[in-house]
Amino acid sequence: MAPSIALARKWRPKSFTQMVGQEHVVRALNNAIESGRLHHAYLFTGTRGVGKTTLARILAKCFNCQTGLTAQPCGQCESCLSIDRGRNPDLIEVDAATNTRVEEMRELLDNAQYMPVSARYKVYIIDEVHMLSRSAFNSMLKTLEEPPEHVKFILATTDPQKVPITVLSRCLQFNLKQMRPDQIAGHLAHVLEEESIPFEEAALTLIGRAAQGSMRDSLSLLDQAIAYGASSVKETQVADMLGVISEDYLYQLLEALKNQDAFSLVTIAQSMADRSLSFTQALEDLARLIHDITLLKATNTAKEALGLSDSLIPFTHHWDPKTLQLFYQIIIQARQDIALSPDELSGFRMALLRMLAFVVNEEKPSRVETTLESTELKKKQLNNDKDVVPETKPPHAVSGHIPPSLAHWSELVDQLSGSGMAYELARQCQLKEFHAGQLHLIIDPSQKILVPYQDRLQSALEALLDMDIRLTIELIKSDGVTPAQIEEKNQQEALLAAKKALETDPVVRSILDEYGGKLIESSIKPVTDNS
Repeated sequence: MAPSIALARKWRPKSFTQMVGQEHVVRALNNAIESGRLHHAYLFTGTRGVGKTTLARILAKCFNCQTGLTAQPCGQCESCLSIDRGRNPDLIEVDAATNTRVEEMRELLDNAQYMPVSARYKVYIIDEVHMLSRSAFNSMLKTLEEPPEHVKFILATTDPQKVPITVLSRCLQFNLKQMRPDQIAGHLAHVLEEESIPFEEAALTLIGRAAQGSMRDSLSLLDQAIAYGASSVKETQVADMLGVISEDYLYQLLEALKNQDAFSLVTIAQSMADRSLSFTQALEDLARLIHDITLLKATNTAKEALGLSDSLIPFTHHWDPKTLQLFYQIIIQARQDIALSPDELSGFRMALLRMLAFVVNEEKPSRVETTLESTELKKKQLNNDKDVVPETKPPHAVSGHIPPSLAHWSELVDQLSGSGMAYELARQCQLKEFHAGQLHLIIDPSQKILVPYQDRLQSALEALLDMDIRLTIELIKSDGVTPAQIEEKNQQEALLAAKKALETDPVVRSILDEYGGKLIESSIKPVTDNS
């Protein structure tokens, strides 16, 4: 039985025409070679597995193919075959990650003055060039400044920022892009068809997404999937292998969020934990769905062009664009913070409950809308009773309400409780001035994420006060206290009072003294009206 070859090696491109996803680089190199405009040093940059060293070897074949200098090397001559096998004496490949010392670089470059053994050019491929020491770079620089006619340098790096500008300026630079999941999936389908291995397209989509732009990684994952699935590639098996979160879970989470069902959110999260699913991956997939919902809502009928699922359409009618943007930010932040959580489950739960705390349902009328409707109804009834059609009140009359003032802002905000984001914005604001219907609020810059909800707050206040308001909110460091700060201060004072009451309680004191116990401060809670 012949030994099998890893797909990443077997399907490594051997010519420009076989390259996937780097058309911009291939076109530039093709044109340069065909026109004879060769450079003495090339630099390929990009993340791992996108084809940097593969392009370097193809370029070496273009330089040294025995049919002549060409952008389409024959692949059959001794020079091309020896380069493919890694045995060409005029192709020197160096891994800078393990050869960083200046002595090694000097020895390498000293040999550059000698003519090639049999090829047209002596080609140096230096991978991960950014790992060279500063002294090694300085040693290379002289050769780059005055290169022999028979020498070509091809440098590759994943971190061009660490390459000295003096080296960068002497190279022709090409940035290789990460490949899109659909490009990767398409290439994997071609590979499997050629290998006569059955597959499901949805499985290749999962692999394309997991590869994160790296074709080499995708082929390695495909090898793993073939072994896992006993010579077939199926979606369920690939999902299990990759630990991918089933979309059923994600849609259940969105449905619970839509229904404002905290218990279901927590239950679904626990079910995911029972299956040992990755919550980091779950947040990533949830962010992708929120992204798709936002795109659908913004582009309306462009779902076919964007390749978005019809199953997301119902969610586009439920949340407004600002709420979707807030959801996305909460999820992205949770991905960064989950490592700081006591455990992944609690971090995931808190992200879900944080979204629920800010959720705004477009289908159900908010308290503000209900108040507006009832106010308009009362006006119509009053007008009908008196047979009066026009509105006779001045535009800024308060109808018995006291205009907000610096002293009563917190009380006014309390009446907005239940108004969603409008209430949360009001809690974080300080009232600076109210005059002739002009309401001027200030908010700390750290809370600027709430400012887009200014229109909702204005509508809520107009409904509450039954008057027209012109609302302005300024980002400025508060020199006073906001309702949120007052609430926090009151809670702290209540907690301190509760602690003091327990410490001075004679029964508690006698128990502590007799048994040598102590109060657990984290368990102390103040008595509230609802307790």
